[in-house]
Amino acid sequence: MKNIYKTLRWSILSMSMLAVCSCSDSLDETNVSSNTLPEDKIDIRFVLTNVLTSTAKNDVDTNYKAREVSAGSQYLQRDNVDFYSFYFVWDTKNFNSFFPILTNSQYIYDRAEAEKEGDEKKYYQAVSLIMKSYTYGFLTSTFGDIPYSEAIKGEERGDAFVPKYDAQEDIFLGILSDLSTANDMLKGVGTIGIASNADVVFQGDGQKWRKFANSLRLRYCMRLSEKTLSGLDPSAEIASIVNNPSENPIMTDISDNAEVKWIGSASDNSFPGGPLSYTFRSEFYRRKPSATIVKDLIELNDPRLTTWIRPVDVQIFPGATDGVELVDGRVRRNTTVDIAARNADSDLTNDVNTSLFVGLGVALSAPNDYNMGNTVTDVRSGITALDPDIYLGDSSNPHISYLTNIYSENANELSATMFMSSAETQFILAEASERGWIGGNPMDYYLTGIEKSFDRWQIADGASSAVYDEGSNSLVDFDKATYMANARSIYTNATDKMVPIMHQKWIAGWLTAEAWFDWRRTGLPELEKNVIQGANGQDIPKRQILSDPFNEDNLTQATGRLQPAVNDQWSLMWLLQ
Repeated sequence: MKNIYKTLRWSILSMSMLAVCSCSDSLDETNVSSNTLPEDKIDIRFVLTNVLTSTAKNDVDTNYKAREVSAGSQYLQRDNVDFYSFYFVWDTKNFNSFFPILTNSQYIYDRAEAEKEGDEKKYYQAVSLIMKSYTYGFLTSTFGDIPYSEAIKGEERGDAFVPKYDAQEDIFLGILSDLSTANDMLKGVGTIGIASNADVVFQGDGQKWRKFANSLRLRYCMRLSEKTLSGLDPSAEIASIVNNPSENPIMTDISDNAEVKWIGSASDNSFPGGPLSYTFRSEFYRRKPSATIVKDLIELNDPRLTTWIRPVDVQIFPGATDGVELVDGRVRRNTTVDIAARNADSDLTNDVNTSLFVGLGVALSAPNDYNMGNTVTDVRSGITALDPDIYLGDSSNPHISYLTNIYSENANELSATMFMSSAETQFILAEASERGWIGGNPMDYYLTGIEKSFDRWQIADGASSAVYDEGSNSLVDFDKATYMANARSIYTNATDKMVPIMHQKWIAGWLTAEAWFDWRRTGLPELEKNVIQGANGQDIPKRQILSDPFNEDNLTQATGRLQPAVNDQWSLMWLLQ
């Protein structure tokens, strides 16, 4: 299979430990390059590693390194060059990085069918179905109708073959069927030791994969919950999964989280914000947290703020004179600008934020100017004289926060790429319970989701200087009991209980695509109200624009099923019609 040879290199680079597994048992055998091996001699463990790590790379490229999805979910913004996507002027995307994942997943399934038996066969085939479902689920949720039933049959039918674009309803029905099949396959399957090193998600643990499969079923059923489908009632399917945990186990703990950790030994296996990927550090500084997430975390006294986001390098204060000074070891800027008047007028682009944590405004046509960024040259030399370590190079604005060092390192345990978490699962259960589809107390699920998010980010009760108290302009210790009591109060007092559920789910989904998909479905959180100067007013895009130059006729037919029938970021796919 020709795609194997093109993508095997990442497997070997990302999992050097596999060399131990793949070495010959006899030292007198001649080494053979993996790039020249015939298909049946390639160990499918390497292919499995490739599928998992390539999926992780796609996810982090989508949610951190690239622009569109993080712009839609309002986790990040970008200034300096290439900020147009955050202004909602979106470019076309294609299937190029996803196709090898799909073909290699099918390759694993077929090889296991021919060569494996027992639990090992069930494990490989189930994992291949799960990863295909995960990838197809993202693609159809992002673009709408896509090739599915014929998508990876080009080698069977020749180079001239162009696959049809399947209806989105049929794609989701196929995905859910495959996930159900994977769940059944994995009944009684324990840990497959020979795959433990190759499986960089669950180390060969069949039951962890089973929980992931069923949690994905919940995710996609919830995504379909506003639609009427042929032969499937999404709410009833959710109930059938949740009400039979022995047959359909789901994620319940952070140990169940489906994630890939970065190694950090080469650019191919490093988090893209680290120096091995961004040799010019301005690339790291260009990606800034959005004003939306910063403001909400401050209001909640949420410790995830300081986990993800740094204080500004230079805080702004009203003053009798203009200039900078060093106070308690921190540089501060005093300004005679009438801050109250600026913040009271209708022009949101010239607001001045005096907080210690400041996010970049959402959808700006001139983001470099935000929060007095256009006047930094007035105080640049003074800042450098007081603290030469403050970054003032390309894309710098010392009055806006940057991301923490988690995202500037080649590898950090907390920067792992998350396919799905137990926190997300709990919020799905909270919504299902609130809608009356399952039993249990929706508030309990909601509170557990918050706690699982804290656990995922290793935030413990009493964490030192973890919470920003805006009133005193200081960092204080985290009081978990106080936070959870406030979360409980917010839920209890909410007229619409979905508002706090989806708000906390949005926070817990930091730097994943789920928040954008959820917002499109529910309108929560009310992200559009934060848009300042979007390309289409306060509208947020509903899909990514698809390019398929070798299959234009079928793409045109699929585009005709959008509302309106235009291949742009504003048209509605079947899922949203």
